[in-house]
Amino acid sequence: MKKTILLLCVLCLGAMMSEMKGQTATFKALFLYNFTKNIEWPPNAVGSELVITVLGDDEISAELEKIARVKKAGNKSIKIVTAKSVKDIANTHMVFLGSAKSSLMKTLSHEQQGKPVLLVADKGGLCKQGAGISFLTVNGKLRYEICQPVIEKHNLKVTQKVLSLGITVQ
Repeated sequence: MKKTILLLCVLCLGAMMSEMKGQTATFKALFLYNFTKNIEWPPNAVGSELVITVLGDDEISAELEKIARVKKAGNKSIKIVTAKSVKDIANTHMVFLGSAKSSLMKTLSHEQQGKPVLLVADKGGLCKQGAGISFLTVNGKLRYEICQPVIEKHNLKVTQKVLSLGITVQ
């Protein structure tokens, strides 16, 4: 009897953790969508669609696909692209780097240097390696670090709203 109860507890805990992870992916995807509305790309940089490339996180990619089906970035449609490596990333406006691939941030930053691309990482502390924005959890809540100088080096402008809601790093 004790083994059965323990097994049920473990299964319930696993299900709850899976659901929480899914909710986190949804929240991150919503943040990314909101960044598209609060970051200004140079006029010539965005055609009829805003491209978001995801490297290393299929769950975020799936959540962004759901959003892209029903929402726009201003008057632009949103296109989600999944990359297998840094070399696969081309003609994009935003790159989301999953935590499993966080070791690639320096390479990604170097490859995208000078291009109008917002680099977003799924691991805190990566602004020091070239991310403009990096997600982290503070007291159990999803937050983000933001580095305005890095964003501006990519010829992008960020609204005061995004700056004020993030944790500013230099």
